[in-house]
Amino acid sequence: MKTEIILLGHGSRRAEANQGLLVVAEKVSSLLGQPVTPAYMAHDRPSLPEAVAEKISEGAARIVIMPLFLFRGIHVTVDIHEELRELREQHPNVEVIYTKELGADDSIASLACDRIKEAVAG
Repeated sequence: MKTEIILLGHGSRRAEANQGLLVVAEKVSSLLGQPVTPAYMAHDRPSLPEAVAEKISEGAARIVIMPLFLFRGIHVTVDIHEELRELREQHPNVEVIYTKELGADDSIASLACDRIKEAVAG
């Protein structure tokens, strides 16, 4: 079963801000050893439905969607689920898996500490 991965970010009106998602997608792709497609909730393309449609056209039978969001705001708890419901209705033969957001994870706290130490040392 062909599995594809989509990394979903919010998106920004500033093109430079959207580059971060591309960089993270490349790094995740390298770590997993398989392609990772970036997609955006707003302000850039591809949108989540566009990215899903592209993966299905390439033969995906399973799509894993990872929201690159820190906390359980309105996008994570409502908006994305509405889009997923529509996508599942439109593509009933494709398994769509939605992962947890980044959340209050120890690795996020550790990264925050690193950034604070960098700022104090610099």
